[in-house]
Amino acid sequence: MSKYEAISSIIAEMPISNFRLILGIKISDNLFRIVSYFDSENMDFDLSMNSMCFSVEDKFLINNFDSVLYEESINKHFFDGKRNHFAIGQNIIFRNNIVGFIYVLLDKNTKYDNINTLKDLFYEHLKSFLTILLDMKDEVLKEYSIEQTINSLFSILKAHDAYTYYHSLRIADLSVLIAENLKLDQKNIEKLYYAALIHDLGEIWIPKEILQKSEKLTPVELEIIKQHTNNLEFLFAGNDYFSEYVEIAKYHHEYLDGSGYSKKNKYYLSLLSKILVVSEVTDALLSNRPWRKAMKIEDAPKILFKMVENNKLDGEIVKTVVKIIPDFYGGLLPNTLMKYNDVFINFNIEKKEIKLKAKIIDSKKDFINIFLPQKTIEIDEKNFNIEKDLLQLENNISIEYYSNNNSFNKTCTIVGKNKTGYILKINKNIEDSESVSVKWNLIGVGVPLKKVVFVNKYVWRLDNEKAFKINIESISNKNLIFYALKDKVNNMVDSKILITFEAMNLKINLIGEIIYKEEIFSGYYHCDFKIGEVTDDEYTKLIQIINLRKEQLKMLH
Repeated sequence: MSKYEAISSIIAEMPISNFRLILGIKISDNLFRIVSYFDSENMDFDLSMNSMCFSVEDKFLINNFDSVLYEESINKHFFDGKRNHFAIGQNIIFRNNIVGFIYVLLDKNTKYDNINTLKDLFYEHLKSFLTILLDMKDEVLKEYSIEQTINSLFSILKAHDAYTYYHSLRIADLSVLIAENLKLDQKNIEKLYYAALIHDLGEIWIPKEILQKSEKLTPVELEIIKQHTNNLEFLFAGNDYFSEYVEIAKYHHEYLDGSGYSKKNKYYLSLLSKILVVSEVTDALLSNRPWRKAMKIEDAPKILFKMVENNKLDGEIVKTVVKIIPDFYGGLLPNTLMKYNDVFINFNIEKKEIKLKAKIIDSKKDFINIFLPQKTIEIDEKNFNIEKDLLQLENNISIEYYSNNNSFNKTCTIVGKNKTGYILKINKNIEDSESVSVKWNLIGVGVPLKKVVFVNKYVWRLDNEKAFKINIESISNKNLIFYALKDKVNNMVDSKILITFEAMNLKINLIGEIIYKEEIFSGYYHCDFKIGEVTDDEYTKLIQIINLRKEQLKMLH
């Protein structure tokens, strides 16, 4: 009998018809992971909630089956659309240790006798709940351990080499898309996803000056680079949770003809490793590096098919990735929050816009679990307690994140709090549909603006002497993502800038400001340029070139 069949048989005996039932496995002290979520309104299990983490209210830690009102709850996402409900909870104990928790939402009009009958029913079936949890415990703890190990290692990787961090996220997404198009089963897709995420973690040992060298590598430096696959095995030696992922990932620089790093040919490579190799080559062709610009999306398939002819890459996999390239590298695919991304929370404090870095602990469908390391902030000599003053449950906040060289903004509501941080629900707002963007490598010029005194007031003037070349990577109707020499950006007196570029025989002039910059590779900043007020004519041209580029990319299929 599956866990869903077992829980369904208990639900069939419940004396009430309006409820939500959540079953969680204990991960650590007052941190539980959902393994089953049933909503009577849909008469089905909501699998999208599985694996979300929650903590329980203080009174549940003291008294089993106490009650919590909506106003008292730290788990308002459980109450979503059910303000007229209250919660009851029960620890599930095995050998004097808590192994899980039952959390039930009940209508406030539920009769007292029915509540007592429900409690008796749960006591009667605690053994069934316990059996479900014990059967799943090892697998759930393994999954949690793998995810959080990667999360921790990715923080180290980004601090060491931000390019490799973003590259790994792209490779993971691209590999999954290839596997899905090849109709692989879910178990193999999951293996490939984790293998793709970790494939370059061995580069943590390689000096940054070699990884980001803009000149040709010396033979000695090339040999050092090649060691990152061996470093990967060293990193996870003794960690059996990762052994099958390492076995896939360590061959990501091998070719079918045996001309790769360790000279393994097609007979040594699994299908998953072959997919990873194609993803690696594809992203190398279509990503900007310090020593060369990214190849045009239109040109990459020629190189990939030539490598098939030369017995380097698997033909079927290359045919598949070529179909995906225009959407994936053109920025046309709908974006979802990636679990291992950094995010920024935007606050407006004392009429000042503040951007604070946070970390995604987990993401599920419309919910994300974030950790915010900064607890206080000082503005104009006034201290603000971020948790008490800004992160109250049910507050709306704005988050921003960067994925595949695009910038995304979402409005979220704080709907929960657990041991690791805050749970946010992503709001479906109109602005999402109004945003149009496309990835596009273009050359432009940035001209900083400076304040000058004119008739007893400040006005903005072009600082033409400090103009510099920019390499645009994506364009939207709200912002541009570009990279430029770090020294040139740092030489700006203010963040305001005029950006000029040409596309589709149209010249575009946009005034705005750089709202974020990050050194993704040595000596260069990736910058997020927020477009300010533009004339109707300039905005029309901007939308026109974006739509024309999208049509170009669609024709590549």
